[in-house]
Amino acid sequence: MDLVNQKFIQLSNIPSDINEHLPTLEKYARECETILELGVRGVTSSWAFSHGLLNNNKPNKKLIMNDIDECNILELLYKTANTDLKINYYWINDLALDLDDKVDLTFIDTWHVYAQLKRELAKFSKITKKYIIMHDTTVDEWLGESIRNGWNAYDQSIQSGFLLNEINKGLWPAIEEFLHDNTNWKLRERFTNNNGLTILERI
Repeated sequence: MDLVNQKFIQLSNIPSDINEHLPTLEKYARECETILELGVRGVTSSWAFSHGLLNNNKPNKKLIMNDIDECNILELLYKTANTDLKINYYWINDLALDLDDKVDLTFIDTWHVYAQLKRELAKFSKITKKYIIMHDTTVDEWLGESIRNGWNAYDQSIQSGFLLNEINKGLWPAIEEFLHDNTNWKLRERFTNNNGLTILERI
């Protein structure tokens, strides 16, 4: 537990694209038993979720990690090995990920384009009991990540099967449409610092 705490504090204080939001992620994790993390990347948010889960005195703590690419989570597995936190991981496209059980919180930090988030919200809201948290909702608010990074959206359209205009469009329209169509969800918090973080809550 001390090892996880040290790592969480360290990452919260090292400037990164998400470090300012780690205390918020940890706070929400304290309210949960099961968390689904979509987009593990460099294994940063994972420590906030692990720290929150380990400090919430709830039974059956579980972190489910997913990324389209295999991520190096050996340090996390080692430092949580002697705790009551269970960690599962799946290195596949999250739209192909099917889970048997529901989760309390889903965190989305994957491909930041309208097409991807629209499908993720439709898929994972069905199994999420409390919160959906999304990163980069300011930096990729209106224009998709592919434009910001200079990626070939045409090739991505062919590979993914998504419409080109849905790749060029940003995240916020997907969030607005989801809230309009799903009145059992509401906007709980939105932060614009550190690339943006948005929290939706099931009503």
